[in-house]
Amino acid sequence: MALANNVKRLRKERGWSQAELAAKIGAHLNHVNKIENGKYMPSFDTVMKLANVLEVSLDYLAGDSNGGPEEVKIENQAFAAKIQLLNTLDEEERQTVIKIIDTMLTKKKMIGMLKDLEE
Repeated sequence: MALANNVKRLRKERGWSQAELAAKIGAHLNHVNKIENGKYMPSFDTVMKLANVLEVSLDYLAGDSNGGPEEVKIENQAFAAKIQLLNTLDEEERQTVIKIIDTMLTKKKMIGMLKDLEE
């Protein structure tokens, strides 16, 4: 499971124990252990806390990627133009848009992961 693997890998990269991560997100050690072992699907709020503490996007945390950002080719020119316009926003506005996108993408991935668990 991507979420479990990413949480564990990112925690270890930071040199934190499970207890330290649990304290940072306001959870119990057993909770973090179950998340990392794929035995528990955390709430959306917990995933948000994990992403914030681990300093990654929600999409990255829940995704299958374990490497850095990849080059993206945008085929839809209208969409590409909108992405370029993001650079005209001030930093606060840009971060707000990024959070909205991250939230929408993570919700979609979480729904997919829950459906996979049900099957």
